[in-house]
Amino acid sequence: MKTAEYYRGKSVLITGGSSGIGFAIANALVEMDASVILLARDYEKLKAAKASILAKYPKAKVKLVSADVTDAQTLNVLHEKYIRNHEIPDILINCAGVARPGYVEEIPLDVYRWTMDIDYHGTVNPIKILLPGMIARGSGHIVNFSSMAGVVGLFGYTAYSGAKFAIKGFSDALRSELKPKGIKVSIVYPPDTDTPQLAWEDQYKPFETRELAGSDKPIPPSKVAEETLKAVARGRYKIVPSFEAKLIYFVATHLGSLFNPIIDFLVSRATKKKARLDK
Repeated sequence: MKTAEYYRGKSVLITGGSSGIGFAIANALVEMDASVILLARDYEKLKAAKASILAKYPKAKVKLVSADVTDAQTLNVLHEKYIRNHEIPDILINCAGVARPGYVEEIPLDVYRWTMDIDYHGTVNPIKILLPGMIARGSGHIVNFSSMAGVVGLFGYTAYSGAKFAIKGFSDALRSELKPKGIKVSIVYPPDTDTPQLAWEDQYKPFETRELAGSDKPIPPSKVAEETLKAVARGRYKIVPSFEAKLIYFVATHLGSLFNPIIDFLVSRATKKKARLDK
């Protein structure tokens, strides 16, 4: 089955759908004649996202839900209000996420809680709310976004890697539980992607983090959207967009602890460079 045929006529709820990867996925889906529900906190951004989509695809079916994915109680009320007029979506794509890098000793504790609330609990909450309807229907597809930082613990990203590794563990267990119930689960491990979030977090990156990234350019969100939707349509569980990310994923998951000396060498080189520049 071609990708477009898989999504045609389906309803897809996208958290974090007003910008970045979520917005790119929404654009790709409406082009394939799917209907999308964009969920995000900022209603003005949601309206701007919808206007942008309709400007390119005037017949697109786009609905908006303004809610905070960390607030399960409010999210549940809005969900109930929405479900009274609409069916449970065929697909849930959890794109909402934040990252605030820094040296572990300098990142405030509330940043760890904030990151875990949005990235992890913001993934769990919509699933818990929609899952009973999917189970009753006997079908559905849940797509959770982790990160390459959920595969490799990145220098400067202790808060973010912790949350993204949590999504991996949750998704692995979720897949096992839901498969017998007819519900599919996928998890996506994108590399650095050219989004407003990446631009915002850049101000907090430690020197070593920038050095480890080297000259790698972030991939466009449209690339992540394209590869993700193709893999989801094929029923794949683990999705790693871009060749470079696939290579890192393979090395990290096959070498195990033998991968650590490689990381240690790169960090040591970056630390020495920083010391020379600081003199």
